Amino acid sequence: MKRRIFLFLFLGAFSFLFSNFSWSQVIELTYASPYAPNHPYSIADQNWIAKIEKETGGKVKIKPYWAGTLISSRESMAELAKGAADLAFITPIYEKAGVDITKTILDFFRGTPPETNMKIYWEIFRKFPEFRKEYEKVKILGISAGYPMHLMTTKKPVTSISDFKGLRLRITGDVMMRTMKELGAEPVGMPVVEVYEALSKGIIHGVILGGTDYKAFKLAEVVKYATENFLQERGVYASRAMNLNSWAKLPPDVQKVFEANIDFWSLEGYRQLLKPEEEGKELARKNGIQFVKMVPEGLTKYAEVFDKEVVKEAKRLDEKGLPGTKILNEVKRLQKELTGK
Repeated sequence: MKRRIFLFLFLGAFSFLFSNFSWSQVIELTYASPYAPNHPYSIADQNWIAKIEKETGGKVKIKPYWAGTLISSRESMAELAKGAADLAFITPIYEKAGVDITKTILDFFRGTPPETNMKIYWEIFRKFPEFRKEYEKVKILGISAGYPMHLMTTKKPVTSISDFKGLRLRITGDVMMRTMKELGAEPVGMPVVEVYEALSKGIIHGVILGGTDYKAFKLAEVVKYATENFLQERGVYASRAMNLNSWAKLPPDVQKVFEANIDFWSLEGYRQLLKPEEEGKELARKNGIQFVKMVPEGLTKYAEVFDKEVVKEAKRLDEKGLPGTKILNEVKRLQKELTGK
């Protein structure tokens, strides 16, 4: 009889301990990024990981894999959806298909600060189901706002529209390509890694890039002038996401922590980008690069041409049965509402 009682108590205690262990075991997740661990985006990721692990009381542990170990830049969203990792830095603008709205609206956000553009992004995302459909296979947990890039030249300073004549400029984006051509420049497309050599050999006479690139791509060694108020402002795109199956397995309390940190992850990425931006500009000044400004009438002309091309892009979405013009009009409405301009 005593043996039976002892066995019953032993099994009961074992069952309790086992069930308690199962309930409190650590949730281990993987995070994949195409960037090196010292990149500003990766520093933001590490800060987010530490915050998540702390706010879940150690219930969640996230192991990062950097530099494209688990995921590529070209098809990151598709790879995440298939389970390449639990979480990832995604670049949907490089996906082969299914992200027409994402690619087009990058040029819709001109004239408002990145922090404001992030708010506008979520309003658009909530309002237009066609936009949400582009991300139906992943759970978005963070967005990125591009910092304004400015004009850098080697041949001469650019302070008026007439100065563009005869300049070959490395340009990105269909809207900007057509805009610069109409303004008199010769737009050229090339990978950013080829820019330094192309500038040093005179193959191109300028680029539109960010202040961080003076250091990152050694542009401070070849650029002579910078038109600091001639900006190409890029919009907002989803950049951090989670595999849907991995998301569904998370307990509700953990999901709440993740969702409560969407804004933190998004803004932290932008904050980390600003640090090397200022460092790069300081290096440019030390190297003797002359910072100039374009005259107001030149900026006005640039804005007119650019906005005209954006309207054309919106209409191209309309022709595909997507709400391009409606989204553009809503972005403009929100810009006025949130900035008072």
